[in-house]
Amino acid sequence: MASKFSAYRRLLKLLKQKCPPGYPVSVRRAAICKKLEGRCWKHGKKFFIQIDKALDEHRAIDVLLHEWAHARAWNCLLDGATDDESFNKLAHDASWGVAYAAAYAVYEQNLPQTVL
Repeated sequence: MASKFSAYRRLLKLLKQKCPPGYPVSVRRAAICKKLEGRCWKHGKKFFIQIDKALDEHRAIDVLLHEWAHARAWNCLLDGATDDESFNKLAHDASWGVAYAAAYAVYEQNLPQTVL
């Protein structure tokens, strides 16, 4: 029997190797207080990603891909966003879509049996 979240852990390792952002990334599964499934932020020269630990593995993989794309597509405009609405508008632009496609390609090419 496969260990719990083995596909998630394998994908995270592959993303770090094949699709790295501009700075190192720390990814943790944690209880998230707000009604969020995941979040990404930059502090100095490091990205932090949190994935809600209440999610099942398939949903956690989906959220990881989404948040990884934020780290890959991060730009200086996001550093200056003053509220959630402006951050979300800036964070889901065309460059985020391209970054999501790259992360999803890593998933598709390496974990095709794990259907989202």
